[in-house]
Amino acid sequence: MSKVRIVTDSDASIPAEIIEKYSIEVIPQVLKIGRERFEDADGFSADRLFQLIRENQSGGRILLPEVEAPDISRLMDVYQRLGQDAEEIVAIHMSSSLSPMWSQSRKAADMMMGRYRIRVMDSQTTAIGLGMLAELAAEAAEGGADLYEVARIVNGAIPHIYVTFFAETLYYLERSARLGAAQSVLGTMLGIKAMVTMEDGQLIPLEKVQTREDVAEKLYDYIAEFAQNERIGLVQHRYEQTQEQLLERLEEGLPNISAKVWRYPPSLAAHLGPSVMGVIVYEGLY
Repeated sequence: MSKVRIVTDSDASIPAEIIEKYSIEVIPQVLKIGRERFEDADGFSADRLFQLIRENQSGGRILLPEVEAPDISRLMDVYQRLGQDAEEIVAIHMSSSLSPMWSQSRKAADMMMGRYRIRVMDSQTTAIGLGMLAELAAEAAEGGADLYEVARIVNGAIPHIYVTFFAETLYYLERSARLGAAQSVLGTMLGIKAMVTMEDGQLIPLEKVQTREDVAEKLYDYIAEFAQNERIGLVQHRYEQTQEQLLERLEEGLPNISAKVWRYPPSLAAHLGPSVMGVIVYEGLY
């Protein structure tokens, strides 16, 4: 086993065989709906999240979910367990603008300072992008890289991950407490279909799109902008037909590009809501 263990959270999209191969530790995020809390573990999906939201509606008012981190003692238990076998630990988490996981994980690491060497990193991305960083870190650790080298590789990769989504509603994003620069433009964009991108880890409404037919073409154009697309990930919710259109368009126009379809993580769905189509591009790192 590598002397550096990699930790991430359940927002990350990582193939099961990769998790097993590199012994990546995945810590569940927590979704709070009303007074109830649900772990983003096996069996919990975006569909289940939206079902719970519907069941908890009161007087037609949507009770929006909140993304939480697990109790700090649980994170400390994870680090203590891994530290018994590994010399160093690198934890890479969902963007700190979208989840408190990075902050909570860092607190846990600080409380264990002196006993274990732990580096906690803000991925500034989500879903497929986070999974790609965790896999990249695990590959480096397996190859003998130490904590500092793994962190250097991850920091170098973050600026090469590009994210954009198409969301049918901005209601979820509007109610988010972490809008940042998006706050200034929401007033002119509420009630329309919108493209949303990530900048410095924040979800930012970018432009409006009129029809679903426009979505596949706009996402294709977005992917085609990059000179070297090493990995392409697609995520969707209730956009199966648009996803197929995009895959066909990629096969026709960019036959050398291989795109994988991943799940829509509940921790991201809590910010973007239902009916979403998006892509994450990992550019030129292999």
